[in-house]
This record gives sequence, structure tokens and C-alpha cells, in this order.
Amino acid sequence: MTWLLDSYAIIEMARGNPNYRRYQRDPAVTTLPHLAEAYCVLASQERVDLAGACLETLSPVVVPIPISSIPRAMEFRLKVRGATGERFSYADALGYSLALWMGCRFLTGAHEFQGFPGVEFVRSKPPTPGGRRNAHLVE
Repeated sequence: MTWLLDSYAIIEMARGNPNYRRYQRDPAVTTLPHLAEAYCVLASQERVDLAGACLETLSPVVVPIPISSIPRAMEFRLKVRGATGERFSYADALGYSLALWMGCRFLTGAHEFQGFPGVEFVRSKPPTPGGRRNAHLVE
């Protein structure tokens, strides 16, 4: 099984979350927007060392986002709401759409994707009640 890692998965793997260990043995890819988002979150938490390690480790497995996938991903973003009722981020709409197109499973802990086909939902802890949008990136 090949996984397409979203920023949540990248951050949790970098932090050593035991719930993500089993996925580190399998082939994985990610996108540049997910890697950039993960870097930004880790750097904002004063973990530039960890952010840099993510760049170094995952740069070789960044897959390009074909221009032809943009319409499909943005139609998904416009028409489908996540499990939380929120719209998906641009990065997540592109990543999820790309994962489906590539035949990968989308690995995430973002609540918006809970119950979606082609998604492996792995959470590290319960959500914060009344949490803010994208709170999953900084928990």
C-alpha cells in the first residue's frame, strides 16, 4: 500500500506519534503544499530542526500535481463539505484528489476526512471542543 501523506500525517510522524509508526514502513508520497504546510506549522512551534528534517526526508517523495488534476480537485472542494461541515483546504482537496487518481490511500488525522472513501483516518487524541479551523495542524 502506498500512502499519500497530508500535513497532519507528516507532522505526527515527525513528532514520533506511535499511532503513525506502522505507516512509516510502507511506501509514501506527498505533495509540495502538504510539505510546506507541515514545515510552517513545525517552524511556528519553534521546531525548525524537525521542519528541516521533514524537508530533507520527504523531498525525494514529493509528487508533482498535474495541471489536469486542478479542475477535479477544485470541483471537489466547491461541492463537497468535510465531516465537520467545513470546506477542504486547497492543499487537502488537491492531495485527496491526487491520491484517488494515483490509487493511493490518503493518510490523515484531519476530521474533515473522517469516513471518506480512500482515506486512512488516524487520530492522535480527541479534538478540542469548539476548536478552530485547521486546529488539527497545531494540536
